[in-house]
Amino acid sequence: MDNKLEYRFAIKHIKKLTDDDYIKALHIYNDTTPYEIRTPSNEITFWLSKQNDTTPFKTYAFVLYLNDEVIGMSMTTYIKRTGVVIDEYLAVKEQYRIQTIFIGFEDLVQGFYKENNIEVSFFLTEISHKGNGNEIDRESRISLKLLCVQEYGKIDALYYALPLGLNNYESNFRAFLYIKGIDLIKTINSSTYLKIVESIYYDYWKTWYSPIMKSAELEIYAEQINKQFYEIKKTVNAMDSTIIVNHSKCSYLNGGTDFSKGAIPVKRKNKISSYWILFPIIIVLPLFIIWGYSEALKLLNLSTTIESTVIGTIISSIITGLTSLFIVRKKL
Repeated sequence: MDNKLEYRFAIKHIKKLTDDDYIKALHIYNDTTPYEIRTPSNEITFWLSKQNDTTPFKTYAFVLYLNDEVIGMSMTTYIKRTGVVIDEYLAVKEQYRIQTIFIGFEDLVQGFYKENNIEVSFFLTEISHKGNGNEIDRESRISLKLLCVQEYGKIDALYYALPLGLNNYESNFRAFLYIKGIDLIKTINSSTYLKIVESIYYDYWKTWYSPIMKSAELEIYAEQINKQFYEIKKTVNAMDSTIIVNHSKCSYLNGGTDFSKGAIPVKRKNKISSYWILFPIIIVLPLFIIWGYSEALKLLNLSTTIESTVIGTIISSIITGLTSLFIVRKKL
């Protein structure tokens, strides 16, 4: 119907790195993700091609579609030892930075793990706490709004976002881990927290840079990991054995202009008239039926008279009319 509007959200798990849609999605990611939190796209492509069953983590990249148009890319990482999923990136074109769109794609990505029977203990997201929360990047502000709606909670314990390599100094900062499970999580055991952080730092980050950095560079990077994990471990061990997980009342949902709460942009497709579809049917189908009718008479050794030709024409007209009616009804 001409007055029918719909939105079709879809994601595609990237398996072929030469996929044109993956390349388009990667361009959107590069254009919209701030430098201080952007993993170089060549590293992402490297790991998507090199990871295997022995790798302690698995990164999943997805092309994001709205009404069959590529509008962005999502990336998550699954750490096998602890079963946690880190929500890395969800990048979309500027005009699609709308609350409903972000939530729709987040749900699809989480659904991917369920549909593929991947055992997930927790979903996690790193949120910047630069300048005591006053200097956080735009992506973190957006994530805060989404995490609140999806009932993530903030683990009230020390955490550092590790640097993206040795030269991106802006990417190393105080942060918090936000966590989501099957049920609402209100507390987490300190040993569980340390195990999760350890798996993020060593199973994921150190492994990620092992084939990318030179040995001397990796040694420097490993020292930084050790130093920051030691600080976290010392602080957490001095706390109670149970860490509080705080849940916001989403008071910040009404502020900021990082994304819109407005309607999703609609693109109407030019609809091909049913009459144009009927045109080849009306011309070709009767000729085909009459020809088939004549061939059947020949096989039966029956004469092709004017009367039989008329009958064939009537039959073909009836069939063509019914077919056309069926198509038109389906289109309306």
